[in-house]
Amino acid sequence: MAVQRSSWEGADRMYIDNPEWPAPAANPENLAFFTAASQGKLLYGRCHACAQAHYYPRRICPNCFSAEVEWVEAGGHGHIYSYTVLNGDAGERVLAFIELDEGVRMLSNIVDARAQSLRIGAPVRVAFGRAGAVRVPVFVLDDTEAKA
Repeated sequence: MAVQRSSWEGADRMYIDNPEWPAPAANPENLAFFTAASQGKLLYGRCHACAQAHYYPRRICPNCFSAEVEWVEAGGHGHIYSYTVLNGDAGERVLAFIELDEGVRMLSNIVDARAQSLRIGAPVRVAFGRAGAVRVPVFVLDDTEAKA
């Protein structure tokens, strides 16, 4: 797997290019999400009717089915809630549930880290990988807490 760091945007944003990831299917429900990701922003949904936060990009609240949903920008920090290591022809990959500081859990990839260095509860921060022509949120271990 060819992972390249291309550029930093701010203190805690990173872009990672990986041509092996397939592009996600864009649709009207997730267009704002992927547009924001291309600008280095991670969005999640918040419902005005029930005040619950949610992730996967959608226009209807999965908790109360209200259409009163808005996009909110996440801070981009969280921790590993659960993870699994996949080994295959493309090498080692890590798929994880990340719990953002805002309380939302999302499924994503952890990149630029060896499986031996991962643990449940480890701090992570968002980065943006390339999947086809689209930017998608991925996560890297956040070593800034250890340096603080």
